Amino acid sequence: MVDRSDTSRENSTSYTHPQETNLLNVHKAMEYDVAGQPILRTTGSNIIANINLSAGFGQVHKFGAVPAMSQNTNGTIWDEDDTIYPWSTIGAGSTLGVKVVEPNNENNTSNDLSGDTVEIQGLDVNFNVITETVTISGATATTSNTFYRVYRAIYANTSDVANSKRILIQVGTTTVAKILENIGQTLMSIYTVPAGKTGYLMRLDVTAQGTATGSFKLYVREGGTGNFGVKHIAEINGTGGPYQLEYPIPQAFPEKSDIDARMHTFANNGRYTCTFDILLVDNPA
Repeated sequence: MVDRSDTSRENSTSYTHPQETNLLNVHKAMEYDVAGQPILRTTGSNIIANINLSAGFGQVHKFGAVPAMSQNTNGTIWDEDDTIYPWSTIGAGSTLGVKVVEPNNENNTSNDLSGDTVEIQGLDVNFNVITETVTISGATATTSNTFYRVYRAIYANTSDVANSKRILIQVGTTTVAKILENIGQTLMSIYTVPAGKTGYLMRLDVTAQGTATGSFKLYVREGGTGNFGVKHIAEINGTGGPYQLEYPIPQAFPEKSDIDARMHTFANNGRYTCTFDILLVDNPA
């Protein structure tokens, strides 16, 4: 019961909350962050329902899969088997060609998806985000923008049906993004932190199909130049279930850093997936 005789606890403002009396002991729901600032402890469901990132913050949810990584092979977890992502090719900068090919036979082009579109997401020469929508025309469509990074592509049509053919996004003859048939978008466990941002890696998930086993490594090239370095390693076993890591202290990567999730298969060719979540924060002016 609230003691209404305690006038020192009365609201001194002109505003009255409809649940004013229930807020008198709100301090009991307070916690303190690492900087010593008070925060309100509340239930997770309410937090999720009311997420509204303030200005200067953004979020990236990356997810990818490699269809079938061969035994004793290193490769990026993306839509191409047994290959490290071609960073040097895309990093040189180029307009991109969009080509439709037959499933499992990329030497044979197709006109079946002509008139549909592909949205390509990436970065320009200054590492700023650019997005372009290209109308498919067999094997002849190209972007008008020059891309220096590509990290996602999404297929769309008027019938709301996933692509029946395979879509290649290329620099010359080198594929830098691929939309596999019936998937509708790329599955690329790579990302580059845009200019003016710091990326904080919050969570990492990796899975292996069936009895496949392998060594997972998260490679990062900080600042987008020099060599890639290993930032995390884990042994992945399909029968053991998913590997999950929530960073107790988010890992910070500076602007222009390239992130590349890779697997090395030990035994039993298999499909691998990788998901990671990044909080983007504006750098100080």
